[in-house]
Amino acid sequence: MEKPGAPIVVLRLAATKSRPMTTRPQLDLSTFDDQLLDGLDFCRKVYDLFDQVKDSPDGIAKLRLRPTKTEKRLIEELIPIARYVQARYREGRRIKVRWFSGSQPFDAILWSSGDLVKHRMAPRKLFVEVTTSVHQNEYLTRRLLHERGGSFGVKGVFRDKKTGAIVSKPHVHGGDEIATDLTGQILERLKSKSDKHYSPGTVLVVNCVADGLTLPSEWNDAIDRVTKAQLHLTFREVFLVETVMAHSTTLYGDRKRGHRRTTKS
Repeated sequence: MEKPGAPIVVLRLAATKSRPMTTRPQLDLSTFDDQLLDGLDFCRKVYDLFDQVKDSPDGIAKLRLRPTKTEKRLIEELIPIARYVQARYREGRRIKVRWFSGSQPFDAILWSSGDLVKHRMAPRKLFVEVTTSVHQNEYLTRRLLHERGGSFGVKGVFRDKKTGAIVSKPHVHGGDEIATDLTGQILERLKSKSDKHYSPGTVLVVNCVADGLTLPSEWNDAIDRVTKAQLHLTFREVFLVETVMAHSTTLYGDRKRGHRRTTKS
């Protein structure tokens, strides 16, 4: 019992205002199309769009099968451009990006500013074209992965001409086969793009999709062969990127072609 005259202690709970839950804005290709974005903001939104697609209903299937233009452009254009921007954005070089969804002879324009541009150690304006180096049967392995949960490599997968079913059989790689195949894929893309007339200030970003995991030694072997073929000299830069093992290499064009730099970063 309380003693007579004892002080009464009153506990008061501070009133708290309920804060509305914030939701991320929904992103789509219009977020990027003909929009001038800071390079790092561009990268953040690209990866946010990837997460948004992945977390949506049947998101993994969408990323594998790429049924709409959104998934296709995200995987084949926006992510490779983001990887290039991350490789170039630094102190002394701030980058802005404008990506286009149309059929113009480039996929994006990059504007740079800062001391590196001021002292002519980096270009003020670049055109970026993206292409994908990939085996012709790679889409079949993605289809099998979605439908059956797995597939052998691209050299053992094909569609049966009689039944139309996708067949996957094991293929054993020997010696330098992986490096040889990767070299062939890259050179085919370089040859195809070199036959077209691009602006002298064009960077070609090659999204390299290899058959399985590619060891650093295999990547370096393929890059040495591609370099010796000299098909990259048409462009200011050729940025080769492989996203699974995070390989990347820059090949610089001929100095005589539009005064391109040849020093590697």
